[in-house]
This record gives sequence, structure tokens and C-alpha cells, in this order.
Amino acid sequence: MRFVWLVCLLVGCAHDVRAHYPAAPDAPTGTLVLRLTTSADVSVAINGILVVDDAKTDKIVIDNVPIGGNDVVIAANGGDKAMRVFVTSEQWTTIPMGVPEPSTGFLKSIFATLVSIVAYSMLN
Repeated sequence: MRFVWLVCLLVGCAHDVRAHYPAAPDAPTGTLVLRLTTSADVSVAINGILVVDDAKTDKIVIDNVPIGGNDVVIAANGGDKAMRVFVTSEQWTTIPMGVPEPSTGFLKSIFATLVSIVAYSMLN
């Protein structure tokens, strides 16, 4: 039974993701690192090609990215960001990103609001 709990715990944990962009074999390439402030469910597309699909992580390393300007779109926890990133071959290009906290859900928000209103009316 302990083993089942351990497996369930490890499956839900965030882990670093490594991805490979499908560039031409003879094209000059570099590495792009996306570093998120909190772990999130993340999807990443580079130049319109999906390279990471719904991974729970806070760090993504994408190798074989073409050198030069690339269009990068990142979706994390319901928020998204599109940017143009310049990648070089000399060193990894790193982008730190803030991501929104995961949503708590509509019903939990309504309940919290109602509790706040009741508490406020009882105090006044």
C-alpha cells in the first residue's frame, strides 16, 4: 500500500522537462530554457510547432532550436504569453517567467465570498 501512495505522489509532482525542436539536421541550433516562478501545467509552441504539451513543471529545456529570432508561445495555468526570442549557439537562452496561480474553482470562490460577507456582517 505504501508503494501505491509513493507512486501516486511522484506522478503528481512537477519535474524538469526536456524537449527537442525538430530543426533540420544541418541547421545551426541553440538551447532555450524557460524557467517559471511556480510549477504549472505548461504547453509551449516554437514557430507554430508544439514542443511541450500540458506538462506539470517549473523548468523546460528545449534543444535544437534554430539560431536567430523565434516566435515562442507559452500557455501556463490558464494564462498565455507570446514573444519573439533570439537564440544563440554560444550559450543557452534563458527566459524567466511569472505564471498565474492555478484557479481554485468557481464554487470555492463563491463560497469564500459568502463566508467573507457573513463574517463582515457579524463584526459590524
